Amino acid sequence: MKCCIIGLGVFGRNLACDLAQLGADIVAIDRREDNVSLVKDEVSGAMIMDFNDTSVLDLLPIKEMDAVIVAIGDDFEKSISLTIKAQELGAKRLVCRVLSPMHERILRLLKVDRLVVPEEVAARGLAHSLLMRGVVDGFDMGNGFSIIEAKVPGLSGASLQDKGSVFKKAEVRIVTIKRLQPIVNKLARSAEGHEKRRTLGVPALDEVFQVDDIFVLFGREKKLRVFLEEYAK
Repeated sequence: MKCCIIGLGVFGRNLACDLAQLGADIVAIDRREDNVSLVKDEVSGAMIMDFNDTSVLDLLPIKEMDAVIVAIGDDFEKSISLTIKAQELGAKRLVCRVLSPMHERILRLLKVDRLVVPEEVAARGLAHSLLMRGVVDGFDMGNGFSIIEAKVPGLSGASLQDKGSVFKKAEVRIVTIKRLQPIVNKLARSAEGHEKRRTLGVPALDEVFQVDDIFVLFGREKKLRVFLEEYAK
């Protein structure tokens, strides 16, 4: 997958690094040299661009990109002009960060493929973590459904084979499990100070749940809340 990310603030920079780690071929662009320097070793290509001169995009194979993401977070006009330029160059898929209600209206008129409001996504995740016991993060899937990450110590020592009926009755699906790396001491933490975890993939029926596991669960919000009230103790 090839992507061009324009704007390397906190949102754009993290998106570029995350996509690169997942194997995507990333061209990262920003007007500030310090932002570019932060990602240049993580992505396929990084360049400084004066956002006032959209013609620079003519030099890039925009048509060949699977997606162009305009992630500028502080300049309404530049975001719009770069979005229009990417469209003119035949971008297959356009994703834009929304800066304001007016900005969103214009982007919708331009028929941008996807609009993203990072602050809203973060707010939803915080809302889930505040309202549901044990929740670390969450994502609203719409129509009352959510995917959440939660600690469920009440199930530790059991397996999916043992507790399959519990999940079925609760109408909650377990997607995967994030488990602490088997390293004890400071090495078990990342450079940011977070615990290192590995994703187990689709859990085997006989996989024994551990007390520090983070479960990735899917279901209706009301059902998830009831389930966690019972088992996230």
